[in-house]
Amino acid sequence: MFFALDVAFLLSMAGMPFVADSLGQAIIDVLPGWISIPLIEALHQWAKILLIVGVIALFLIDGAATGFLAASRRRTALVLGIGLLPWVAAFLFARVFSPLRIEPVTSLIDAAVGAAVFLGALAFILPSALDRSPFAETEPASPGRRRALLGTAAIAAAIAIVSLPLSRIAAVGSGGLGNITTAARRLRTRADIAPADPGVDALPGITPRITANEDHYTVDTTLEWRLDIKGLVESPFSLTYDQLLDLEAVEQVHTLECISNYVGGDLISTALWTGVPLPDLLNRAQVKSGAYDVVFTSVDGYTDSIPIAKAMEDRTLVAYLMNGKTVPQDHGYPARMLVPNIYGMKNVKWIRSIEVVNYDFIGYWQQQGWSDAAPINTNARIDLPGRNIRWNGNAITVAGIAFAGARGISKVEVSTDGAKSWGLATLENAMGPLTWRRWTYAWTPNGPGPANLIVRATDGTGNTETPIGRPPYPDGATGYDSLDVSVARV
Repeated sequence: MFFALDVAFLLSMAGMPFVADSLGQAIIDVLPGWISIPLIEALHQWAKILLIVGVIALFLIDGAATGFLAASRRRTALVLGIGLLPWVAAFLFARVFSPLRIEPVTSLIDAAVGAAVFLGALAFILPSALDRSPFAETEPASPGRRRALLGTAAIAAAIAIVSLPLSRIAAVGSGGLGNITTAARRLRTRADIAPADPGVDALPGITPRITANEDHYTVDTTLEWRLDIKGLVESPFSLTYDQLLDLEAVEQVHTLECISNYVGGDLISTALWTGVPLPDLLNRAQVKSGAYDVVFTSVDGYTDSIPIAKAMEDRTLVAYLMNGKTVPQDHGYPARMLVPNIYGMKNVKWIRSIEVVNYDFIGYWQQQGWSDAAPINTNARIDLPGRNIRWNGNAITVAGIAFAGARGISKVEVSTDGAKSWGLATLENAMGPLTWRRWTYAWTPNGPGPANLIVRATDGTGNTETPIGRPPYPDGATGYDSLDVSVARV
């Protein structure tokens, strides 16, 4: 079974959904919000990883059970049924519960190949297993069982081969699409990024101003892609990827934060994005009166929406470049939405259609109770120092980042005495109006021993973040980030 899962995983590198992912996605989609949301709250980014590990464990348990049955007196039909169970279940459950998220033909191919490899491998090792079986003396090896395993494996392989021409696989390796260095063809405006503070850059462990593509947080394509602009518009139209690249583009430095990010968490990143302003596309389509929301649908069926007024903001982009490269697949290749001042779940990746509607559209996560407006909460994070400090008597640098969406950051304060008093941190110049700001603070401890560092930020409108701690669900986390440190004299 491990070998069969290996082969199925290798096939997923050609753009097919891995069979364990298919079953895992079906489980996610069938779970009610009152179960899935507390799990996400408790496990954070580990939730889906642990789910897939659990699904793989179920496959391995099934493999052990099938092997035991095959080497016993059990009927051949039962052996085949148990052996095929997880592969068939992964395909059928995905079709029933996740039809828009799991592509049907490629998931069938992956499951069929995995089943064929599993049954074929089992047939290969069965004679040796039967020789060692406790039933060997009373139950002679049956060539019919091995023929049944091989025959069923051949049928599964035939299903995969027949399905192959019907699949949407355009090229081997499509799972690694995007992340290719390139440049915009018609760049209307270039991002004006303020120079970095060399002193801040030199701090070991400080957050880089721009997050590398491979380090950018991510919480999930087809080559034959097009973008449909439709709905309540006078002139609906579609764009191929090449046509999108031919439109006038702008550069924009933009920080994205996940709504499930905890206070002090790392689900926040900044990149230089290039794309087409959404108002350009909507103006071309000529939005009709009565428009209320703009609905975004990804290639995997995920949906979300923003108000028409937000969609018409100049800095709302359909982005196709990230840090001078095509957007990596994990971050939305071939194109994704970038919407100012709201959490990442509404910045839909793998964008497939943009539809103007005349009602309040409720997206996937909003149906689970998460915020619909989803504005960024002002927040600050401590990156430095570490928990164990060796102190030579000089000032210790405390540093980190602060973010408040489009409102910007006007002030960061640090407390070293349990929030009894606050000292003003030094702010690095912001890279743009939609980015985090790095900050530093020189702290001289009163002496060796434990200390508690606390940080708070004030946004550009003068509002300081609330000290009241709140988990991410449903409106994003709040509260001050703090760090307990131990100072030892050297």
